[in-house]
Amino acid sequence: MINQLLQNPDFTGSAPGEALRTQPLGFVDVGARGGVHHVVERLAGVTSVLAFEPDQEECLRLTKEMAANSPWANYSIEPIALAGETGTAPLYVLKSAVNSSLRAPNPDFIKRYGLTGFEISKVVPVPTTTLDALFFGPGRPAGQQGEFIKLDTQSTESEILRGAERTLDERTVALLVEVEFYEIYQGQPLFSEVELQLRQRGFSFYGFDLRTRSAKMLEKRKSAGRERIFYADAIFFKDPLPGGLWKKPMSRRAWNVLFACALLLEHYDFALQLALETWARDEEAVRLRRLVQQEASRLAVRAFDDVMALAERVRTNPETANVEVGKFVDARRHLADYDDVKA
Repeated sequence: MINQLLQNPDFTGSAPGEALRTQPLGFVDVGARGGVHHVVERLAGVTSVLAFEPDQEECLRLTKEMAANSPWANYSIEPIALAGETGTAPLYVLKSAVNSSLRAPNPDFIKRYGLTGFEISKVVPVPTTTLDALFFGPGRPAGQQGEFIKLDTQSTESEILRGAERTLDERTVALLVEVEFYEIYQGQPLFSEVELQLRQRGFSFYGFDLRTRSAKMLEKRKSAGRERIFYADAIFFKDPLPGGLWKKPMSRRAWNVLFACALLLEHYDFALQLALETWARDEEAVRLRRLVQQEASRLAVRAFDDVMALAERVRTNPETANVEVGKFVDARRHLADYDDVKA
C-alpha cells in the first residue's frame, strides 16, 4: 500500500497531487507507538509526519527505524504527551504498553469484560504540551502541520482537542479519533462529548470503524448476537458543501488537502462531490472522476475472490462458519450500505 495512490498518474496530474508534491500533507500522529498509522501510507512520499509518543524508549526505537528506512517525505517524533495544557501529568504505564494513558483504568469495566493488559505497572510523571502551543507559540515557524490529525491516546483525546482549537480552526481539515462508548478509563469523555466538541468547531462526523465487546458468556462458534460497542475510530471532516457545518472560507490548499484526506479515509463519494461540485472542470473533472472510480473499485474487484475464499474456509471447517462469516463482515463493515441497490 505504500505510495499506491501517489503512483496513480491521475492523482499526480491533479491539482491535489500537485499541491502535495509542492508541500507535503501535514499529518500529526498522536499516540504513535508501533509506527505511523497506516491511513496515510498510500501517500507516504508526500506526507510530512509529526508523531508524539511519551514513551522515551519507543521514541528512540522509532527514530532509529525511520532513520534507516523511512518512506515519508519528512518524519519526526516528540517524546512528550499532548494534553489540554502545558505542564506535567502522571502517565499510567500498563502491562500492555499500548493501553498506557494519562488516566487510570476503570477496574469495574476491566473486570466485567475480562480485559487483559490493563494492570498498572508504574506511574511516572511526563511533560505535556498542546498542539496550539507547538504550532503557534512564540518563535514557531509557519507551516502546514496539523492538516490531518490522528488521535489514539487511550482516553485523553478530548483534552488534546481542547488544546488545539486554533489548530483545528486554521489548519485541520480531517481527523481520525479513537472514541469510547463507556469509561474504560476513569472519568474519560465519551464519543457523544467528543462529537459535540468537534461539531462546535465546525467538523462533521462521517463514520466509524467499530469494535465491540461482550462478557464472553456464549461460545461464538455456536452462537450469534449483538455485542456492546466498545470503541471506534471516528472520522471527522470540515464539510464546506451545502448542508455541511463548515461555513468559513477555505483556501485552495485546504480544498486540495480535504480531497486527498477523503481518498485516504475511503470516503470516495464525498471526495468526488468535493471535486465535481467546486473546482474540477473539463480535463480535471474527467481525471478526478476516473481517479476516484479507480480507487473505489480496489476492494470491489476483490469481492468475488474474497467470497470464494470464505466459502472454502467454511466448507473445510463448517464448525467455524459463524466466526468466519463474522470476520468477513467485520472486514467490510465500514465500506458501504447496499440497501439502496436493487438486486
